[in-house]
Amino acid sequence: MPDRIIHDWHFTPVVQVGERALLVTTEGYILGEITWIEPIPYLEVVTSTITAGGTIEREMEELYVEDTEFAQWRMHIATSGIEITAHMCPRAAPYWKTKSSEGKLVDSSVYSVIEPLKRFQLTEFFQYKDTNRYMKFYNGSGSNTTATIVFYGYIFQFEEIGKFNSLKEAKEQKPFTTIPCIARWAKTGSER
Repeated sequence: MPDRIIHDWHFTPVVQVGERALLVTTEGYILGEITWIEPIPYLEVVTSTITAGGTIEREMEELYVEDTEFAQWRMHIATSGIEITAHMCPRAAPYWKTKSSEGKLVDSSVYSVIEPLKRFQLTEFFQYKDTNRYMKFYNGSGSNTTATIVFYGYIFQFEEIGKFNSLKEAKEQKPFTTIPCIARWAKTGSER
């Protein structure tokens, strides 16, 4: 199995048909063999109206996939003045968070000055089934507006091989590509 890199500069499927993935989920570590890959070239999500200077939080149900699937997404904000100030999966577990601060995603007009954002490399995330995913949007545009966010990526169907309680327990099943489908804050105890 070739080496696979999540968050790679080139946006290709993280695994291929016949390869194995170890999905890190709220249900544990799920090992599966990939049986199908399908691209999603453009998935547009539009929020409800956000007042000028206001914030909304919404569940991102449009990104959910079937029970025997996971998705590899990248995204960009298409509306000027909109920021994603929080990204959570599941709801209580934030992405982009350090010990004492949280990052954010600004609209795509500034991406060209940040090299790893030019290809949306740092926006990549993985969705397992319908694990709750929430995003918080801030409107800094000066007028009431909706936010348009564009997602693109791949949906993978897989056949489950096994379920494990820890990465250490699953390592005996190598080779596989480990794919985190939740924020690291969702993991507990020594696994974090």
